[in-house]
Amino acid sequence: MAAIDAILSGLNSLGFNNPSSTALFAKIAEAIGVTIDNTLNEISNSELVINQAIASQHYGGPEYYTAKALAFQYGDNLIIDPATLNNVYAVTDTTKQIVKQSAFSNLQGALYLKIATLNSSGNLAPLTGTQLAAFISYFTAYEIPGLPLTIISTSGDILNFMATVTYYSTYDLSVLQANIAAALNLFAISFPFNGVFFSGDLQDYIKQSVPGIRDAYISGTTINANATGFKSFTGSSPLYAGYFNYISTILSNLTYVAI
Repeated sequence: MAAIDAILSGLNSLGFNNPSSTALFAKIAEAIGVTIDNTLNEISNSELVINQAIASQHYGGPEYYTAKALAFQYGDNLIIDPATLNNVYAVTDTTKQIVKQSAFSNLQGALYLKIATLNSSGNLAPLTGTQLAAFISYFTAYEIPGLPLTIISTSGDILNFMATVTYYSTYDLSVLQANIAAALNLFAISFPFNGVFFSGDLQDYIKQSVPGIRDAYISGTTINANATGFKSFTGSSPLYAGYFNYISTILSNLTYVAI
């Protein structure tokens, strides 16, 4: 009855101070106050429901963007759920969910969403032009007004480097070379999407994954991001596409030294 008390207090300050509970102004205050209190309670309850929904959906956060990206179903149209008024698919079909990796970043107020699919070889690849256009159209239903989003789906950054591999002479070189090729491929496939490439990580991975190697040293690292040309870097480099592939001649860049 907080509203009734507030109304009576205001009326008393204006000289309406009849102590009788049956006074006309007291009845008016009661009628208006009950309505106000009920309205305030409904508003409070609605705010609670909305805040809980926002929290559960991580609305506007990285999880929100990446989850909506992975839920994209190529070839299907969204409908309005009459119960929640949300944009949804009538039927969830995982066979049509072509986005296999997604990552969201906020760089100095600019919002980016990187996505990739899988090609026939099981490697990460960009969406085709038609697929990307469909995805961009789909995602307009989930963009937050006033917060424009840049969607990136492009061929992987191309990594190039020189390497010296020191190995024990008791190991067969041809077998060791095949194992290194397999290790390089597995490192790229298992690389965290939108991670930062560190040359030291690759060096350690080769040494730990391939029997017979005493040391692996990578130098002269360069990367071609977004087809802008190869640029040298030392130690580490972010990935514009979110993932990388090696230059096709990478195996010829390895020098082997037996000990």
